[in-house]
Amino acid sequence: MTTQAKSPSDSCILIVDDDEDVTALLSELLTKRGYRAFAVPSGPACLEFLRSNVVDVVVTDIKMPGLSGIELCEEL
Repeated sequence: MTTQAKSPSDSCILIVDDDEDVTALLSELLTKRGYRAFAVPSGPACLEFLRSNVVDVVVTDIKMPGLSGIELCEEL
């Protein structure tokens, strides 16, 4: 059985960071490379986003107020 590799446009990446400049930069870079990129400002916002959306990858900051990136990964 063979599988075809996904193209970037088939991949969805969610960026989680409380620093708006970081999320804007990463979203822009990933979009320029052909990925579908979304950004949310916190762990709880990530969990809410994932209730109604499917992503391939979550990129998260570690130090965030409230739910840290480590705690978010444990939830995921």
